[in-house]
Amino acid sequence: MKHRSILFLALVLLPAFACESEVRETNINQDKYIDSYISSHYADNTVYHNGGSSRVVLTEGPQGAPVIEKGDSVYLYYAGYTFGQRGPETCFVLDSGMVRVGTGDLIKGLEASLPGARQGEEALIFFSADDGYGSQTVGLVPANSALLFNVGVALIKKNP
Repeated sequence: MKHRSILFLALVLLPAFACESEVRETNINQDKYIDSYISSHYADNTVYHNGGSSRVVLTEGPQGAPVIEKGDSVYLYYAGYTFGQRGPETCFVLDSGMVRVGTGDLIKGLEASLPGARQGEEALIFFSADDGYGSQTVGLVPANSALLFNVGVALIKKNP
C-alpha cells in the first residue's frame, strides 16, 4: 500500500514539474525572440531594459517634460497584443485611462517599464509571460503568452 501511495504521488507530481519546466523554457525562448525582434526592427531606437521587460521609444517626450516615477498617476492610451515568434499577433485590449505606477495595479512588465518614460512619449513595451499573466488565461490572452503594449504617455500627475 505504501508503494502505491508513492507511485501515485510520483504520477501526480511529475506532470506538474514537467509543466513548470516547459513554462520556464517557453519564457526563455520568448525573451530570445523578443530580443531578436527588437534588434531587427528597432536597432536605431532607444531601448531600455528593466528586469524581463524592454521599452522601445518610438517618440521621445519633450526635454523638461515630467518623467514617470513610482507612485505617479499616469494617463495612458494603449493597445495590448499577444506576441509570438514572428511579432505581434492578436490585439486583446485598446484602451486609455489613469493608472498609478508602482502600486501593483499593473502587470509586472508594465510596472517595470513605465518609470523613466516622459510625458508625450510613445513606446513599445515587450515582456515574456513571466512578467505578464503567466500561466493564467485572461480574457483573450492565452496562458504563457508574451505580450507587447504600444503605450502613449499623455499626462503624468505627481503624487506625494
